[in-house]
Amino acid sequence: MYVVHLLVVALLASATALYSAPLNAQEFALEQKPSVTVPAFSEQELLPGGKATASRTAKRTFIHPAGNIPTIEQLDFWDGFSFFRDPWVASPAITSDRDGLGPLFNARSCKACHNDGGRGRLNRSGEYASPALLFRLLKNDGVGADKHYGGQLQPNAIRLSHHKLTKPVIGEGKVRVEYQIIKGEYPDGSTYSLRKPSYHLEQLGYGKLEPNTVLSPRYAPAIYGMGLIDAISEQDLLAQQDFDDLNGDGIKTQYNMVKNAQTGQLQIGRFGFKGLHATLEQQVAGAFVNDIGITNPIFPEEACTDVQLMCRTAASVDPKGTLDIPKKLHDLTVYMNKTLAVPKARDLTSERAQQGRTLFYQLRCDSCHTPTYKTRPDYPIAALQAQQIYPYSDFALHDMGKELADEGIENLASGAQWRTPPLWGIGLQKRVQGFEAYLHDGRARTLEEAILWHGGEAHEIKKHFMNLSAKQRSALIYFLQQI
Repeated sequence: MYVVHLLVVALLASATALYSAPLNAQEFALEQKPSVTVPAFSEQELLPGGKATASRTAKRTFIHPAGNIPTIEQLDFWDGFSFFRDPWVASPAITSDRDGLGPLFNARSCKACHNDGGRGRLNRSGEYASPALLFRLLKNDGVGADKHYGGQLQPNAIRLSHHKLTKPVIGEGKVRVEYQIIKGEYPDGSTYSLRKPSYHLEQLGYGKLEPNTVLSPRYAPAIYGMGLIDAISEQDLLAQQDFDDLNGDGIKTQYNMVKNAQTGQLQIGRFGFKGLHATLEQQVAGAFVNDIGITNPIFPEEACTDVQLMCRTAASVDPKGTLDIPKKLHDLTVYMNKTLAVPKARDLTSERAQQGRTLFYQLRCDSCHTPTYKTRPDYPIAALQAQQIYPYSDFALHDMGKELADEGIENLASGAQWRTPPLWGIGLQKRVQGFEAYLHDGRARTLEEAILWHGGEAHEIKKHFMNLSAKQRSALIYFLQQI
């Protein structure tokens, strides 16, 4: 009996080791690195948005108000949501609150890109890019915008009849997306495939792009929890900056410094895939004017270049003669974006998720995906003040390698640098929306693929991931699906 008992104990220990065995130096070539301390699990991790976490788990939508905002303020949330959800139309129209579309635009509504508060569906290989995938136009020297097309490609145009319009307004062009499948193999012999996109400009309406203009694809992100990100102290973020890698961990944490369009001051660019906007209010305003053609209190001018004469003419004959969305309605839309709740964590206390959590820290994924912050106690919205949150991001720029680079420069961000995206709620995308697509251009069809595309500063961490056993890799991904 004693021998049988020892055999059972040994088998249990062997099975458990598939998940819980610590990463050793021989397996993962970490012998030159100090040992990693895995922080103790906190029950607070189950509510990644603190008290502002959604009161119920999303099933078909991410649209839920923060769990701790008063009932009376929820009315403002749903009023703001109507301007997020409903399509805009060209002016003049019967509905004066929702006209002003264009003259040039990518989509007719916020929802078209951020479906149910998450991500929009991408088109198949060989088709034109869907509204959820837009294209920034960057210069490879970082100077100015394209003189023909400005800073963003807008494929659609309104139809407007007016005696001053000698020709119709035409869209700027379309982008055909094609995917190449790349096969790969883990050291243990398991195989994987990656989807690599290529982009082809067609039907350009205003001549060629300038020679130093490059396309930068941007796949509209999920928007829940944005207010809590806005509420993180700038000092807490700057404390993480290490662009000279003084700590020697191979990670160069750098923040994009951008101009606040309202104050003129330089601030951390915490929103956008390269940190283009300093505040959530500015991010919403930028999306209104660039994506839908809706002028607003922060960006009151239409995005027509000097050579787009009919666009400029159409903008000048708009019978409204004022902002397409006035401050009161714009503020409601911003409020809805600020108080859109983060989903609850799911099966995070299970043994499998906890083993994945351990691996997350042992592989040093937290070097860029900073797990937790406490929001400012003086943030303007009381429900978002002093909340312990778990977004899993440093919101900083990192070199992700040449495979993900776009060759353009956006403020301080090079072509290879991308802002670390938050990971909270990421495992709900398939459940809520019926599909998966990750990274800045949606090329990754699974979280596993997203990890395998990591390069640059994350190259060594990716190598360690690849050297895990299949069950360890599965445990790590399972943890990501639960946070």
